Amino acid sequence: MLLFSRNDKSLFTPEFCILMGVSFLAFCNISLFYGLNAYLETQGITSFWRGVLLGLEPFTALLLRPLISPFLTVRNSVTVVAASLLILMGALCSYSIAGTVWTLAMVRIAHGLGVVLLFSALATLLVSILPPARIGQGFGIFAIAGLLPYAVLPPVVEKLVPLVGGEPRVYALFSPALLLAMTALPYLRRCILRSGREGVAMLQRPGYAELRENLRAPGVGKLLIANGLLFTATTVVFFFMKDRLVSLETLNAGLFFSVSTAATIGVRVFCGRLLDRTDRFAMLFAMLLALAAVIALFSFINGAAGLLTLAGAYGMGMGFAVPQLNAAMFDISPPHLRGFNTNMMLFTMDAGYVSGPLLAGGLLTAGLSTTGLFACFAVCPLLGGLLAGSLRRR
Repeated sequence: MLLFSRNDKSLFTPEFCILMGVSFLAFCNISLFYGLNAYLETQGITSFWRGVLLGLEPFTALLLRPLISPFLTVRNSVTVVAASLLILMGALCSYSIAGTVWTLAMVRIAHGLGVVLLFSALATLLVSILPPARIGQGFGIFAIAGLLPYAVLPPVVEKLVPLVGGEPRVYALFSPALLLAMTALPYLRRCILRSGREGVAMLQRPGYAELRENLRAPGVGKLLIANGLLFTATTVVFFFMKDRLVSLETLNAGLFFSVSTAATIGVRVFCGRLLDRTDRFAMLFAMLLALAAVIALFSFINGAAGLLTLAGAYGMGMGFAVPQLNAAMFDISPPHLRGFNTNMMLFTMDAGYVSGPLLAGGLLTAGLSTTGLFACFAVCPLLGGLLAGSLRRR
């Protein structure tokens, strides 16, 4: 059967499909939080503390990922995935009983622990099974599993919130979906071990000196910084676009996110092979500069048609930029450090998710409007694009 081909150039092996399924179910729960800032505001939490709470989950991941990444291997990562799913289910059910800033902070920390364990382990497994000639396409297609929930669930959540009595009850309602992911893990473990792909990952763990030299290697540091800058900018779209649209009263937030996510998915489905047939760094330069322009325009365009057009452009830019960043890191990394470097890309993503809400909260406290946030944060992908351009000239 073609879907489960063992050909070295095939993406759709059993392992890849199962990993996509687990990732999809995990993101079904994570995508629920696009309206968390608005919910916290209804609870009377100030803009500063809202920023802290939004950033606590990725901040937990930021602290823990560098500590756990050197210890993850293909052989132990399936067990780590199982533990993380249990933690996530507990956290999702706990939002409904967290009634203060401090209890919410504890839940966000637990949520961050589950997220960092899950996606660090998935990253370690993923880079061990991707065919080298289809890295860009592989990262792009795999990411679709994380994008589909963002296209489908926001409109559903908008309908469910008034029916079930608030966002925390919606979070708890979706937590049992992770049980489906748990049922696939024993088969995934057998597939991984039977394939013999654990060999590279089971090599001697790199020492501190080797990791330090790795981070100093040409391109590695610049890619990490560019990745962090991009995800810093995306936080203002994810957490503050709903506030912007509510103030305009011209467009439903669910529709905005559905359009942007559909555009990203479309790029990765129909343009996937292009990711491996073009100059990665040239594409990154162009896409990051385009994203900077689009994010800046969110501050100035008020009409529904214009905002939907920008949503599509934003989604397309993310569809090209994110898998190319990861593929570029894969290309320049030694085989035994690919898992570690991929997790460091996730680390800089965490850093962006922490710094973005904190910076936004500080700017709002200082008097900047929500509208003005987008123009300010557009500087981040602009700088990332310049870094990518410098790598192209090497």
